[in-house]
Amino acid sequence: MRKVLLTTVLLGVMFTVSACSGNKDVVSDESSELLAKPEVKQAATKEGESFNDNSETDETGKYEKIQYGIYELYFPIIKESDKIRGVEYLYDAYFAENVNVHKSINRPEGTSSVEGNTKLSCCAAAFPEFAVDSEVKQITRDEMAESKNELIKTRVASAYRESDEETNVSYERDEEADRNKKMKHEFKHVDVQAVSFALYESFYETIPNLTVNVYGMSYSTWNKYMPEDDVYSINDTKAMMSALAENNYSDCDKLASRKIDKSGVYYMDYSEYNKDNRYKQLFIVAEFDEMPVDYAVAINDDMNYNISNSQDYAKWKEDNKDKFIE
Repeated sequence: MRKVLLTTVLLGVMFTVSACSGNKDVVSDESSELLAKPEVKQAATKEGESFNDNSETDETGKYEKIQYGIYELYFPIIKESDKIRGVEYLYDAYFAENVNVHKSINRPEGTSSVEGNTKLSCCAAAFPEFAVDSEVKQITRDEMAESKNELIKTRVASAYRESDEETNVSYERDEEADRNKKMKHEFKHVDVQAVSFALYESFYETIPNLTVNVYGMSYSTWNKYMPEDDVYSINDTKAMMSALAENNYSDCDKLASRKIDKSGVYYMDYSEYNKDNRYKQLFIVAEFDEMPVDYAVAINDDMNYNISNSQDYAKWKEDNKDKFIE
């Protein structure tokens, strides 16, 4: 299933994306025209070559200034040799057309690609201070700083898709009546998920600290918030997630944790975290300690897999154990 644009924010400088989801945290209707570019994936460009015809190097020589419709975006320029295979960078996220390339590049041996949640996925271009040459742009920069902290600083995802009985897909509706409608849900398990982080650590002197934590919610704890028959509404889910965040996920077991300080592709083995089927749901929290307005980042977790050959996968995992969040 294709990845679709979920939110556009502040004149196209930032957006978040999610597969098969209608969840909308719309900040500005004015930016809705940017939905014309909903599908974003890997690009391949030669070093020093502009990816987009409407782009140029900015006056500092450090950023690629891209005209995206009527808006200006600033992408950090990094050497091609600094780029890591399989990582989705900002060019890929905004412009490239092949929506399956990362799934293929990063697929572990002994697995097959499946549809899954992609709620960690997001990206934000930079808005450097030198780009502010008017009062309007200063207001925009201030608003962007607030929105980046709201939407990008902390990302939360669930490992297992919760499909409702009407659509058999996981999504959220816009109408409040629909959001209160109670539906029977089915949990669709995924064995492994990859997530790529483009942190641009070679560009900045320092980057924000990023920690990824994986939590498991037991069946009994789940039923403290949700009915045992799995009939619940979108707003019920929202209330549960708000309560968990307020309590810093203390109702859950912390199953894995890793500090991420380098761009790369990292893996979460849900089949290992939940090997005894103790947990109804797993939650992944990716949190930066700060999110400066001039910091650019791209995260892509649209890479879900089920194990099809356990021996091949076990060997591949052993060979790539340094890439796992444990």
